[in-house]
Amino acid sequence: MVFFWWVSLLPAEAPPSTGIPPAVWDSSAQSLPSWFGPVQSLALAQGTVWRAPLRPPPGLSRLAATFVFGERATGVARVIWQGSGRSLVLCANLFEGAASWHRRTLLIERHTLGGPGQLVVEASGRDPVLVRVELAWVEPLVLAASGGTPPGLFLASSGKIFPAEELGGQTALRMEDISRGRIVDAVLDPGPVRCDPQAAVRFVAGMIAAPAYGRIQAQVAGLAPGEEPEIWVNGHRLPAVAVELPGLDDPGHLWSLPPGAGWAFAGWRTVVASVAPGWLRRGENQVDWFCPAGAAGMTLRQVRLQVSYETTPPEEAAPAVSAVRNPPTVSPQFRLGLSSPSTGLSLRSE
Repeated sequence: MVFFWWVSLLPAEAPPSTGIPPAVWDSSAQSLPSWFGPVQSLALAQGTVWRAPLRPPPGLSRLAATFVFGERATGVARVIWQGSGRSLVLCANLFEGAASWHRRTLLIERHTLGGPGQLVVEASGRDPVLVRVELAWVEPLVLAASGGTPPGLFLASSGKIFPAEELGGQTALRMEDISRGRIVDAVLDPGPVRCDPQAAVRFVAGMIAAPAYGRIQAQVAGLAPGEEPEIWVNGHRLPAVAVELPGLDDPGHLWSLPPGAGWAFAGWRTVVASVAPGWLRRGENQVDWFCPAGAAGMTLRQVRLQVSYETTPPEEAAPAVSAVRNPPTVSPQFRLGLSSPSTGLSLRSE
């Protein structure tokens, strides 16, 4: 028994077959590993094509392919695998309407690859959309812990960890309300929700009791490093908003932009802010998001409000939530997109 308890305390361990070097393609024309490339970029009459041969190395590792690209308001950019006499669409459209610069990572199984083939990105429009492509062979992260529940993480040889929920190619992730006694973590909006410089976005949450503490979390795209959104709760501006900034080796950092464009980041980043005691109340609560001064706009997704009560909240009836999602089974219950006469607010329809 002591032995198994000791093993459960050991740190995460890397799978033995993750020593395959990654491949990085961008405008700097870095050297590529033997299993990938050379890359061809073609401009056609109706669009552009990015194509690269891929020769899977021995083993059962999966391929995590990260695409950094410029989004367009219209059009498509689909990812295709061509091999063994067949063609398979891995992602019907990389575009999510999130930001001018964006990033998506797809997990490709070994049985999908089957053998050597070509990774293809077909995009509408005459201008290329891809800025960078990073490919890494990954395996499920092995954790020495009890419980038996898979961690849902994949590990690359570089030590980078990929959450499984971000690797499916779908734009929307399933979100649910979570209740743990005095703590309730509720979904305000799964998104994506566009926020323009001229107008804020308001979320309305109805509560059956006033919580003691609150915490707001979301993912944001479209903000440059150093920019922070303004968040207001019931007319109070939150004094501290923390925006995640990934390490400088993250593929989302864009250093070589057109003159005057500055340094940008492509992809989603987590935003977290605490709500002071007394600012959340019983009844309707308004959470307003404003773009920072000078920003071109931002997009939100996975917007959540976590609250803590002094005691476990009573399980009593509350107004039904919007039909956008299933009503939660715990209190407080939340509604989103309520109409309001407030000036300068662009509200989501219910």
